[in-house]
Amino acid sequence: MQIVLEKLDNPHKKLPPVIHISGTNGKGSTAALIAEIFSCSGKKIHLYTSPHLQDCNERIVLSGEKISDNFLFEIMEETRIAADETPLTFFEAFTIGAFLAFSRVPADLLVVECGMGGRIDATNIITEKLLTVITPISFDHVEYLGNSIERIALEKAMIIRPETPLVVASQPAAAKNIIKILAADQKIPAYFYDEDFSVEMNEEAGELADDFAKGFNFYFQDYFLENLPKPALPGSHQYINFATSIAASLLTRNSDNLRNKNSKIVSNLVAKNDGDFFISVSKAITSVTWPSRLERIKNSLEKLLPEGSELWIDGAHNEAGAFALARWIFEQKDKKENFVICGFSKNKCKKEFLEKFRNIAEVLAVRVSGEPNPESAEKISEIGAEIGMKISVADDLSEALQLIPRAPSRVVICGSFHLARDVKSYIT
Repeated sequence: MQIVLEKLDNPHKKLPPVIHISGTNGKGSTAALIAEIFSCSGKKIHLYTSPHLQDCNERIVLSGEKISDNFLFEIMEETRIAADETPLTFFEAFTIGAFLAFSRVPADLLVVECGMGGRIDATNIITEKLLTVITPISFDHVEYLGNSIERIALEKAMIIRPETPLVVASQPAAAKNIIKILAADQKIPAYFYDEDFSVEMNEEAGELADDFAKGFNFYFQDYFLENLPKPALPGSHQYINFATSIAASLLTRNSDNLRNKNSKIVSNLVAKNDGDFFISVSKAITSVTWPSRLERIKNSLEKLLPEGSELWIDGAHNEAGAFALARWIFEQKDKKENFVICGFSKNKCKKEFLEKFRNIAEVLAVRVSGEPNPESAEKISEIGAEIGMKISVADDLSEALQLIPRAPSRVVICGSFHLARDVKSYIT
């Protein structure tokens, strides 16, 4: 990448101030909310995320708008010519093109989501960063990142830079220990969920789903935001993502204190008209969108379900994602029957994923037609049988939905972003 970037006059060194986000789960939701908070405060924000669901333009957002086809062609053609015979992966080449776009369109802030890893991720070639963020870490892509939480955490945490503050979401103890060691080694201010910032449900709220329907409070050291509204993104796991996003936005907004953890955040915030920040956060929480993360789908597929049913898609494809999804299903208090339709790429279906839905929902398996290297539905069913779960098999999504009993149901489709793409491809 460095060879090609130098030919292009190093656009990665001419970017707007960067917030860089790594982690396993919640990166996209966190990036989207940070961008939305600043957009609601009138700032121009660029956003770089992956993967895309329907077209590559989704990955590059310039001041709230997907990059145009013409501009995308222009930057990728420049990248192709500069690369010549230099071998690049798709993600490396596309990231170089994105840097060209972001360097040419002025903005107040650029929010960048890592791809798969951190240490050698294509986005980590950025040297100067305003802030780094690490979302919850769990097992995923172990063939590339390592087969232990400690190893994966090491890879993800290598986005940190000297003198650059770090915000860390809720983590397994092993991951948190690794991150703390690296932060201490770099002598950087690091802010951890449940230590420096946290959320709580409003005291007058009830339990579980009723609780989550009434919003929450956010705390950062001595500073707090009370009675924030219910998040637009469903699922109790989003409260951790939203807390992390608010903390990152708070620190970025209060940039005078960014590099000094010992300073009192609240003192300078009051002087900067904190009511404006509360309004921006509240608007962002209720307006943010993030496709295929517990997204309700109303198209021709839903019409195959019994009257009164719901069809949802979610990008959950690893154990932690399945846990969060299963918890959300459990939290729903209506009388609908719950079903999970899942499909995976080859060798990605894990017993630990399927097991999360035991006694929560009936599971059906499909082969993902849009997946370049799909796992067979029969293999998914066999993996389920190994842990005592009966998993029905269907040739495609339409057949799977027709297997749903004729009663109001909640159907969640997960396991692969390619499967989510297939769902959206059906005519609305």
